Amino acid sequence: MTDLVERFSSESLLLPDSGARVMRPRLRTVDVHWHDYYELCLVVSGAAEHVVNGVPRPIGRGSAFLLSPADFHAIRPIGHEPLGCYNTVIDPGLMERQLAGLGPPSVGDLPWQTDDFLDAEVDLRRLQAEFEEPRLGSARLVEALVGCLVVELARRQLVEVAVADHRLGVSDELRAAVRFVDRHFREPISLADAARRAHLSSNYFSERFREYTGSSFQLYLQERRLRFARSLLASTSLSVTEVCHAAGFNSLSHFGRAYRRRYGSAPSDRSGGHAAALPGISGPS
Repeated sequence: MTDLVERFSSESLLLPDSGARVMRPRLRTVDVHWHDYYELCLVVSGAAEHVVNGVPRPIGRGSAFLLSPADFHAIRPIGHEPLGCYNTVIDPGLMERQLAGLGPPSVGDLPWQTDDFLDAEVDLRRLQAEFEEPRLGSARLVEALVGCLVVELARRQLVEVAVADHRLGVSDELRAAVRFVDRHFREPISLADAARRAHLSSNYFSERFREYTGSSFQLYLQERRLRFARSLLASTSLSVTEVCHAAGFNSLSHFGRAYRRRYGSAPSDRSGGHAAALPGISGPS
């Protein structure tokens, strides 16, 4: 992984078994970065341009966003006032339990964004207090508060009819395994890792994965990495080597070959197929 684009780690921000932590930063320019956790942010003062996966969007008081470990972003304040916000670090295990529990009808894949979330400030203050002064039952209360925030934010997204996601014979475990790949593709994950998520043997999981996604596990994983790399190339000045490692490829030559096969141009040719940044990197889940 490149060291020139920051990647923030939950290990440095969360106490063991804490689940979530709310901070109150006043942000000035924040360069492109990503996390190994989920980030929920509510803006309470100031204004900025928020660039998520290469796509800019204005944010201000009442704006909120939820990002997964598969997203990268940058913040550029507008004017002289820094961006005041509640910045919440959420453990992936805790967040993915909440997302899985939403049930149909579903909403589109992350990132989620809204400009009408100021009512959540009360819950975020309470979440902050439980982290700073843990008491009896704090872990359960933290999980409940995160669940409420996720539900309220999900209700502000476009609702989709999840037909393909609820086909006969598609287990929750299989869907969870695909979501695992969608959100951790930059890591050195394997077919066996994903199969364990679905509680299936590697061979049987491989068959079910292909039926569900229409692609083999390795090709699906490579596609996720290539789409992420293409978005980085389109929206940052990172070198090809930096993008290669940031997207999860170990070999620059393998990355170059795969990229040329997929997009018809070398990754060094930033004008080739990069007229606009990609709007996102969502998968079939």
